Amino acid sequence: MLRSTPMRLTLRLVALFVLISLLTFIATWWLANKTLLDAAEYTLDLELAELSASGDPATIAAAVARLALQADPETMILRYDGPDGVTGNLDQQVPGSGVREFDPRDRDDLSDRYIVNSREVSGGVLTVGQAADSFEELREVFGKVLGFTLLPTVVLVFAAGMLSARRSARRLGAIEETLDRLRSGDLSARLPAMPGPADDLSRVGAGIDKLAEAQEASTEALRQVSADIAHDLKTPIQRLSVQLAQTREALPEGTAPDALDRAEAEIEGIVSTFQSLLSIAQIEGGSPRLRFAPVDLAGIVRTMAELYEPSAEESDHRLRVDIGREANVMGDRALLGQIVTNLLENALRHTPRGCEVVLSLDGTRLSVADDGPGIPAAERGKVMRRLYRLDRSRSTPGSGLGLSLVEAIVKLHGGELSLHDNAPGLRVVIDLPELPET
Repeated sequence: MLRSTPMRLTLRLVALFVLISLLTFIATWWLANKTLLDAAEYTLDLELAELSASGDPATIAAAVARLALQADPETMILRYDGPDGVTGNLDQQVPGSGVREFDPRDRDDLSDRYIVNSREVSGGVLTVGQAADSFEELREVFGKVLGFTLLPTVVLVFAAGMLSARRSARRLGAIEETLDRLRSGDLSARLPAMPGPADDLSRVGAGIDKLAEAQEASTEALRQVSADIAHDLKTPIQRLSVQLAQTREALPEGTAPDALDRAEAEIEGIVSTFQSLLSIAQIEGGSPRLRFAPVDLAGIVRTMAELYEPSAEESDHRLRVDIGREANVMGDRALLGQIVTNLLENALRHTPRGCEVVLSLDGTRLSVADDGPGIPAAERGKVMRRLYRLDRSRSTPGSGLGLSLVEAIVKLHGGELSLHDNAPGLRVVIDLPELPET
C-alpha cells in the first residue's frame, strides 16, 4: 500500500504542507521576534537617553543608583561603569556592545535571560537591560501552535491518505486479479462492482470489462469457426477414408497401388489434424475442468516412460527417466498424459539416432530434453501457434499442433510452459501448480 499512487501522493502533499507550514512559522516567528526586539531596543534607548541626559558622571551614577533601588532585578538590570566606580544592581560585566542577549551567572534574584543595550557616556559605559520573558512567552506560544495545529493536521492528512490508499489498493487488487484471470485464458472474468463515486479507476475498470467482452466474443467466434470447420470437414474426410478402404478391399490382393497407400496416409494425417483442432477448442472452452481430480504426476510419467521405451529402443534412442520429489496436481489424468505423450513423440522424432531423450520430474516441474537440432530463440514463441512448423520440419510427418495442444492443456491446468536451449537440442519445461496436502 505504501507503494501505491494515492499513498505516494498523500506523502508528497504532507511533505509539501509541512514544508510550507514550517516556512510560514519561521517567517512569522522572525517577524514577531523582530518586532519585540525593536520595541525592546526603543525602550532601552529611552532609558539610556534619560539616564545620561545630564552628561555629568556623578549625576548619571546617582540616577542609576536611584533607579536600581526602585527596579526589580528580575525585570530590569542597570550598570554604570563610570570614572568613580561601578553603580547599579548588576555586579558582573556585560560583554559586547549594542542591543544583544545577556545570560547572567546563576543567581536566584535574576532572570535567565535579558535584552541589554550599552552606550558610552561621560567617560564610562552605561548598560540597561530588561528581562526577555516576552521572548520566552513568544517561543512557548509558537511551540504550542506548532504542536496543536501542525502535528494533528499532518496525522489527520496522513490517516486520510491511508484510508484512500487502502480503498485504491482494494480496487487495484481487483483489477490485477481480473487481469491475471484474463491472461490465464479465463475470458469470462469481469471486475466486481466498485463502491463509491466513479473516478479514474472506475473508468479503467469499465474499459477493461469492455475489452474483455470484445476479446471473449472474438475468441469465441474464432473458436466456434475453427470447431465448426474441423467438425464439418472431419465427417467427409472420414467418409473418404472409408471409401478408400472399400476400394482397397475391392482390388485383387496385392494389386493396391502405392498412390492408394499414400492417399490413406494423408487422410489419416488430416483426420489427426482435425482431431487435434477439436481437442484444442474443447480444452480452451474449459469443459475438461469438470473432470478435474487429484492426480499422481509421477505415476503418469512412469506409465508413459514404460509405453515409449520400446519405441525409443526401436528407433535407436536412449530414454532416461529421472523422478525426484513426487507431488500431486489437480487435473485431468488423460490430458496430463497427453502432455507427456506429445513431448516424447516430438523429442524422439527430432533427436538423431543413438542420442538420448531425458524425461524428468521434480515435484510438479516436468521437463523433456533432447539432443536434436533444437529451436532457434527467435522461433520459440512462434512454434506455439497452431499449424506453425519450422522450415526444416515441413518435410517430416506432423501437423504443427503438438506444442499448441500441450500449451492449451498446460494453461487449462493453470501452469506455465517454457522452451530452453539444451545445448544441443531443446528442453521443454512445464510448471504446474502443486496440490496442497490435506
